[in-house]
Amino acid sequence: MRFPDFLIIGGMKCGSTTLFRDLDTNPRVFFPLDKEPENLCHDAVLTDAGRAAYAAMFRKARPDQLCAEASTAYTKRPDFEGMAERARQVCGDDLRVLYLVRDPVRRTISHHYHEYARGNMPSDINEAVRTFPALINYSRYAMQIEPWLETFGPGQVRIVRFEDYVSDRPGWCTRLCRFLGIEPRPDLIEVDKAFNRSEGKPIMRGPFRLVAHSRLYRSLIRPLLPTDVKDRLRSTVLPKAPPKPAPPSDETVEWIRTQVAADQEKLDALLAELSPWT
Repeated sequence: MRFPDFLIIGGMKCGSTTLFRDLDTNPRVFFPLDKEPENLCHDAVLTDAGRAAYAAMFRKARPDQLCAEASTAYTKRPDFEGMAERARQVCGDDLRVLYLVRDPVRRTISHHYHEYARGNMPSDINEAVRTFPALINYSRYAMQIEPWLETFGPGQVRIVRFEDYVSDRPGWCTRLCRFLGIEPRPDLIEVDKAFNRSEGKPIMRGPFRLVAHSRLYRSLIRPLLPTDVKDRLRSTVLPKAPPKPAPPSDETVEWIRTQVAADQEKLDALLAELSPWT
């Protein structure tokens, strides 16, 4: 059985889809059709049946390819815990980990719009950030990456700023491919395309969401649909996201930065330790 050689673990709304699409162009990388399987979020993956189900996603990978998946739920503490240790038990000690981070206020705003568009949060972000802890917790990047660093060590983890990555996708993808030990193919990256932007994005609401979250779709249909087919279906069938709500007030922006300030200091220290990489 084969399991991932590396993981993209997020962060949510930090460009993980773009990184996934860029690495997916490399013929030496194999991603399952389901980009975010999230198997490592649950202890079931440690059972014989769970391991077999996880390995089945990578059964079509060639021997010369690295297996990978990209689940942002792996950095959604405290809603999910224990992912790094499960990853070590299932994937082994040599697993490599890629984590994108972003300006915490901008990430929080994008996260709020993502949830508001799906009917999960009120339109007023000033209210939402004080009511839904995930909006702040998922922007605490040091807290999210700490278990992965403790489990695999800094030599097997790469933290990349979203702002840096999108400014030079071929260059950063080349660095990451070298970190992963494969030949870079920056010439295959479609730099004119941006992926998973929230504004105008097709969204799952109402009956569409019920279908998308059904066991039949997630286990039997979704894994069989190529990424480009799923993209076309979403654009054709699903309703578009509503217009963006009003931005946060200056007071709320300052409140968000205060909430993540201590974590940002820890993140800066982590990045400083990885200065040869950054």
